Amino acid sequence: PAWKRLVADIEAGKVAHLLCKDLSRIGRNYLQTGFYTEVMFRQNGVHFVAVANNIDSEEQDSGEFAPFLNIMNEWYLRDQSKKVSAAYRVKGKAGKPTTNNAIYGYKKDRSDKDHWLVDEEAAAVVRRIFRLAVEGHGPYEISKILTREKVECPAYYLARNGRGSRKNTVDTSRPYDWYGFTVSSMLEKPEYMGHTVNFRSSKKSYRDKRVKNDPSDW
Repeated sequence: PAWKRLVADIEAGKVAHLLCKDLSRIGRNYLQTGFYTEVMFRQNGVHFVAVANNIDSEEQDSGEFAPFLNIMNEWYLRDQSKKVSAAYRVKGKAGKPTTNNAIYGYKKDRSDKDHWLVDEEAAAVVRRIFRLAVEGHGPYEISKILTREKVECPAYYLARNGRGSRKNTVDTSRPYDWYGFTVSSMLEKPEYMGHTVNFRSSKKSYRDKRVKNDPSDW
């Protein structure tokens, strides 16, 4: 968001000088970084300085090696991505959860971050959902029962306990909103049978964003 505001200010003619530590602070995608430093800044009359790289847009010779620096900055990011991915794969193949958050019904063991413990308060709700399903109730019907009985939905419960991927964005004014797809997602999870499941999502490139939506956290 801050970078977008900076770009908007540059396009509005509000920026005369732009100083940064080095080119990697502008970006590690060599194509995009080159566009900003070689095209956009120049077109908008911005005096650009990268202190650690000794680059000053008003000194023509100082930017000769900028393209190579941008490529090296991206190579560093690519190399780090490979190392992180390899570490996650080793961890996942060893049977340890690779997710940052335990799913609803479990909580992380404070003495072992790779071990999940049963969260008895939430687990009671999970067990009831499975019992209702066994008795013949569908996901939509189960969600209506839980909402009517004012059972806290997973997102609200986790946020109240300072956990979950939506702990800072959940709508706290609607603590009992259960949905059919939330229930059906929980019923499909092999984790509730004690299994560890990793590598549900992947991406082709380190540049891609991994989008991971877990309805049981809603």
